[in-house]
Amino acid sequence: MSDLLQFTLSQQDQFKRARLPSLFSDFSTQRHANPDGYLANVNTWRDVLCKATAAGLISGHDGTTRRFSFETGPHLLQELESKEWGRPLALDAVVEGAGKVLAHLQRRNSQLDRLLPMTMFNKDAAIALGFANELDDQDLEILLKYLARDRQALVYDDHVVKIFGLNESFTPISKEDQTIASLKSLIENLKEQIRKLETRIATSSRKSQDAVMLKNRPSALAALRSKRLAESVLSQRTDTLSQLEQVYESIKQASNQITMLQVMKDSARVLRDLNARVGNVDNVEEALHNLKEEMGKVEDIGSAISEAGQGTSATDEDELDEELDALLRHQESEEEEKAAERTKQKLASIQEVSSIDRDSANQSMLSNDEENTAFTAPFEPAISKETRALRHLSLDEEGESALTSHSDDRNDNVVLET
Repeated sequence: MSDLLQFTLSQQDQFKRARLPSLFSDFSTQRHANPDGYLANVNTWRDVLCKATAAGLISGHDGTTRRFSFETGPHLLQELESKEWGRPLALDAVVEGAGKVLAHLQRRNSQLDRLLPMTMFNKDAAIALGFANELDDQDLEILLKYLARDRQALVYDDHVVKIFGLNESFTPISKEDQTIASLKSLIENLKEQIRKLETRIATSSRKSQDAVMLKNRPSALAALRSKRLAESVLSQRTDTLSQLEQVYESIKQASNQITMLQVMKDSARVLRDLNARVGNVDNVEEALHNLKEEMGKVEDIGSAISEAGQGTSATDEDELDEELDALLRHQESEEEEKAAERTKQKLASIQEVSSIDRDSANQSMLSNDEENTAFTAPFEPAISKETRALRHLSLDEEGESALTSHSDDRNDNVVLET
């Protein structure tokens, strides 16, 4: 067990055994679910770490010991590691709050907006940390000390907190700063009074209406008097607030003008230094002349390189054209030879087909003659006999036709004579 862990566990009032599981756990998840428990654990760790730092029990990674600040990181977690509860898992939440507050307040662009009365700083810090209530005096003092001493991000007194920007130089709190902070505090107080007066007027109006409904004249008159008085005070507070806000806006405008004037002075100084480096007009003209001269040299060199490249290119083009023509002639010769070979093959194919067709035709004719002869041979005697009979029959029909024609002629003559 390290000396730091032994010292931590010896703080019986804060590190009671019943609280140890919660203190060593990741209680950062309770920031919104249980803000009171979260804040209690954060304050406990902060207090014991501050005491351990003052006692010289916290050393950095290089072994050095400081009594006014301590270094966070793996080395600190290792020193606080316990065999029973392990390392504290939410130690980052103990020290990260200050960074959140600083980042939240440094977002304000105007230096005047970063000048706050103590009450406003407390409210803004609670908002940045996600707390429902303001910080107590002890937590507020620890936070202010850390930001002022260790981070050197602000200065403060009992009533004013002056926060520096990222690139802003350190300046102490002046009387003007105190006056402006008092003005901002008064404006916030008036706003709070106006909110209370508005609530009081609404309540009195509701009471008067209820009294009228109950026909309670005295209560209704009392509520109306209270309402009228609150309205009168509200009017006064509103007018005062308006005047103070105008004063604040004027101060803010003047502050911005001072900032702008300082920026203009710084800009003029920068321009003066730059112009001194440039010199007079003769230096500029000489520089421009030299620039044109060198650019002309560059163009001449480029032209020379281009002409040389063009000559080489022309020679290369002629050689390429000759080689291309030779390739084209060779290709045409090969195509002509292929075409002649294809023609020769086609002619040979045609002759072969013609020879085959003639042989087939002759063979077919011979075959038909033989078939016809073989088919008609047995019937030739009968055919000859029938042919002769048909021939006689034809002769008989011709003779009979002649006789019939002669008889008809005779009959026609008889008819004419009669």
